[in-house]
Amino acid sequence: MPSIPAAPARLARITADERQFRAWMLVSTSLLAVILFAVSVPLAATIYDVNLLAAFATSLALAGALPLAVRWPWVAASVSAAGLLAFALLTMNSDGWPWPWPVTSIVSQGVLLIVLGLMWEWRLGLIAWGMGVVVTLPFAFVDSGAAASMITGAAVTALACAISVLLAQRRVIGVELFRERAHSASEQQRRVLVEERNRIARELHDVVAHGLSIIHVQATSAPYRVEGLSDDAKTEFAEIAASARSAMTEMRQLLGVLRSADTAAETAPQPGIAQLPELAASVERAGVPVTLTVDSSLPDGGLAATAAYRIVQEALSNVVRHAPGAPTFVSVEVLADDLVVCIDNETATDDPAPDAKGGGHGLVGIGERAALLGGRAEFGERPGGGYRVLATLPLGSDGGSM
Repeated sequence: MPSIPAAPARLARITADERQFRAWMLVSTSLLAVILFAVSVPLAATIYDVNLLAAFATSLALAGALPLAVRWPWVAASVSAAGLLAFALLTMNSDGWPWPWPVTSIVSQGVLLIVLGLMWEWRLGLIAWGMGVVVTLPFAFVDSGAAASMITGAAVTALACAISVLLAQRRVIGVELFRERAHSASEQQRRVLVEERNRIARELHDVVAHGLSIIHVQATSAPYRVEGLSDDAKTEFAEIAASARSAMTEMRQLLGVLRSADTAAETAPQPGIAQLPELAASVERAGVPVTLTVDSSLPDGGLAATAAYRIVQEALSNVVRHAPGAPTFVSVEVLADDLVVCIDNETATDDPAPDAKGGGHGLVGIGERAALLGGRAEFGERPGGGYRVLATLPLGSDGGSM
């Protein structure tokens, strides 16, 4: 049966990807925080003339909010807003430098919004953006330079917020796509299991029904073929025939279960062309004369050979059940690139058993076997009486498993 990734494995992969993404974001934001902190401290201390200790504190708040956002988003948003407010208060005498939104504040807030949008949801990023704007908005009315800085900072961080929304939506779509693929894989696996059960049911029908039919016919006809049987022996043969009939009935019921139950089974050994004479001999012992013609150039192995054997087996089993005693002619030959299997039986010489009617699985199996190899099968009554089964199988096919 084809190997197909199960849905739980797909979902486990999604969980693993989430953990890997979170770890990657934590490492990335930590590195960015270190770089931002290293730039922000001397910038605040030299250009904005902020006390070194205060520069350390505000820079730590702005930079440290980035890795915090990976685990604690609300804490990160609050710490960042506090850092923005503190930096604006400490740098009111900026002497023409960007204020209240210096470059380092814009960068830290923009990265924070992207992280929040990617790790959590866009609404949280929007709230964090609003918090940063609100705490610095009063400074916009100090002078025109502050208003320009405020507009620039708000616009750039709003753009970062929009980018985070787009990236977050893309990631959500990716996760949903993974889940849809997992669902599709589960459905595909279920279909393959159903096909496998049907294949097993056909194998059981081919192998078991053939053997039981032979047993039933031999046990039923033994009192007429063997002279001098005692009454006890005749009774024994009658019980054997009854057991075979009962087993065939139970087998048909079992086939119906196999076509719907979620159980696994081992497939039967796969014979080929070389086993056809033995098959014909077993049918002849059941009272059906068989004339077998096999092309000597045929290879014994391969899917086509296995399918040919199963088709002949099913057709002969049908003859034993429905046309007992009918002379039957089996030919297996190569025509062009095809393996052609033909089973012709004449009119029955004996009446079929009352319980000979089957469930129709056999002929369906013949057609499906041929179709699996890219071939075709035809069956029906012959113009002069009797029945014909004709199957054409491409020799070069690598079709599915029999």
